[in-house]
Amino acid sequence: MRKWNRRVSHVLCAGVLICATNCVQQHDSVRPLAKRTVLPEEFCYVDDEVPQLRADLKYAGSDNFVGRSISGYIGKRPILRRDAAAALRHAADELRPLGYGLIIWDAYRPARAMRDFRAWSRTPDDSAQATFYPRLTKEGIYAGHYIGDISEHSWGIAVDISLYRLADGKLVDMGGRHDLLDPSSATDSTEVTPAQRANRYLLRDAMQRAGFENYPKEWWHYRLSNSRPWFSYDFCT
Repeated sequence: MRKWNRRVSHVLCAGVLICATNCVQQHDSVRPLAKRTVLPEEFCYVDDEVPQLRADLKYAGSDNFVGRSISGYIGKRPILRRDAAAALRHAADELRPLGYGLIIWDAYRPARAMRDFRAWSRTPDDSAQATFYPRLTKEGIYAGHYIGDISEHSWGIAVDISLYRLADGKLVDMGGRHDLLDPSSATDSTEVTPAQRANRYLLRDAMQRAGFENYPKEWWHYRLSNSRPWFSYDFCT
């Protein structure tokens, strides 16, 4: 889920026809573009580019640390900038002969989702704490840099990702679930078994060779290295 607490140079907003009323918000920090029925040209659906990709977009449903669908998540298909999707295909091509495929839990994330997370953090709801942040408070999630107010996901260059076995479709054991906001989720954590850590390294090494870098506190989070420009987009998925 890696989030970066840095100011971006400007924020883009493209409305998708299916959410023409609900998904284009007018306020000073967002410059809305014309409503459109297609993605911005620099974006694509990742499953069109990466063979045998599986997707389970956690923020489009309730299986996440908030416990409900998140603002801006309308569809079920992962979206990325085209350069990030092309790099992801390289990782998939390397892993396929080894018997593995990629599963995406989050890709492009509308900027409004980050505002939704912040709004949730101010509520008393801790119903998902035992599952997703057992050793943290809501304040600790932000203080520990598991989440912030700006995200690389909103730039279209980041993925939350794991491996599954092509032979039987089962997820590879990484020693913890997606968005377990906990020290055990660090890629190098010694709180998991050597076999689980080796599986994390298998994913990391393939992603790094494809041009991604891992956020060390979250074994599942990768961003495209050396990617510019950094804009936060706010069209719905």
